[in-house]
Amino acid sequence: MKILHVISGLDPQNGGTTTALVGMAASQAHVGLDVTVLSTWKIEDGKPVADGLRAKGVQVIHIGPATGKLSRHPELKKMMMGAVNNADVVHIHGLFEQAQHDAARAAMELRKPYVITPHGMLSPWNMQQNKWGKKLYMLWRLQKNLHHAAAIHYTTDAERDLAIPLKLPGKAVVMPLGLDVEEFKSLPERGTFRRQFPQLADQPFVLFLGRLDYKKGLDILIPAFADANLPNVKLVLAGPDRDGYGPTVRRLVELHHLQDRVIFTGMLHGKDRLAAYVDASLFALTSYQENFGITVIEAMACGCPVLISDQVNIFSQVNIAKAGRVVAANREQTKLALAEMINDSQSESMGKNGRDFAMDKYDWIQIAAAWKLEYTLHG
Repeated sequence: MKILHVISGLDPQNGGTTTALVGMAASQAHVGLDVTVLSTWKIEDGKPVADGLRAKGVQVIHIGPATGKLSRHPELKKMMMGAVNNADVVHIHGLFEQAQHDAARAAMELRKPYVITPHGMLSPWNMQQNKWGKKLYMLWRLQKNLHHAAAIHYTTDAERDLAIPLKLPGKAVVMPLGLDVEEFKSLPERGTFRRQFPQLADQPFVLFLGRLDYKKGLDILIPAFADANLPNVKLVLAGPDRDGYGPTVRRLVELHHLQDRVIFTGMLHGKDRLAAYVDASLFALTSYQENFGITVIEAMACGCPVLISDQVNIFSQVNIAKAGRVVAANREQTKLALAEMINDSQSESMGKNGRDFAMDKYDWIQIAAAWKLEYTLHG
């Protein structure tokens, strides 16, 4: 069966959408599906990802440079028609760029079934960002594309429930994102990350790993960390500043007099990010909205206790696994949880619980096998 995945960017700095697509496509190729990824690009940062996918048996059609807010390219529509015509099922990732629209319309014209993964973009919080622009886009294009989809893929029950008011007619498929569990079986030696950042010394540290973005709730985490009165604990902020929010984060650090206790590492890749999870006392993600939270299950798979807000849609699984704490997305609850968890004698057991749960429930190969069956129902 031939599956075409469509996305508007393979740059890893795009965050969870790209990470999810890469894991999904590679694992589906591993279980015997004939997988192609069609992606636009604005800058060449996605080329190493495209090459990595090809090495895993995934065909990649990379179209660019795309321009404008919708990531348009003059050859996109023509190349999309050819790719969709060659597919049995089209799987569209994201909602608001030209590639997703062209894929849906080509699938309708060629009578090919298509699945849409919104990656949280239908949540009320996301729809309130640039509210009127998104409402107009919904009326102009998106409503028809959503209504003709064979299925809408949600990564959690929470994401599905948040979209219920939209009354979408397509089948709702709830399927989690996953991990390459082989990558997590042999973890870096404890202390590896500290050796890269000797200013940590032997002090415990709280880790945030992700884009420096308003949505991530760093304006909650940084003040709460200051309030928690943990003078011998560091805060590591590991991630790229893709949208210009970095200076705001640095001002927050200065405002709360944390310059000597906060370390900015930039984006961490591969074993470096695993080493950070392994050495951290606690992983924190206090987002205002998080569709799934791949970094949460990565931290769990590394045996790191997690502290997340109840706006991270995987919060129920963290509670079930007893892998950490879930709090409201506010400064006071985050402060109390930070203070308690840093000194919690149960942190080791929370880490073990999280690792066992993540390695068992989020194996990309098992998830790909479930997708193979799902695609058969549509294709």
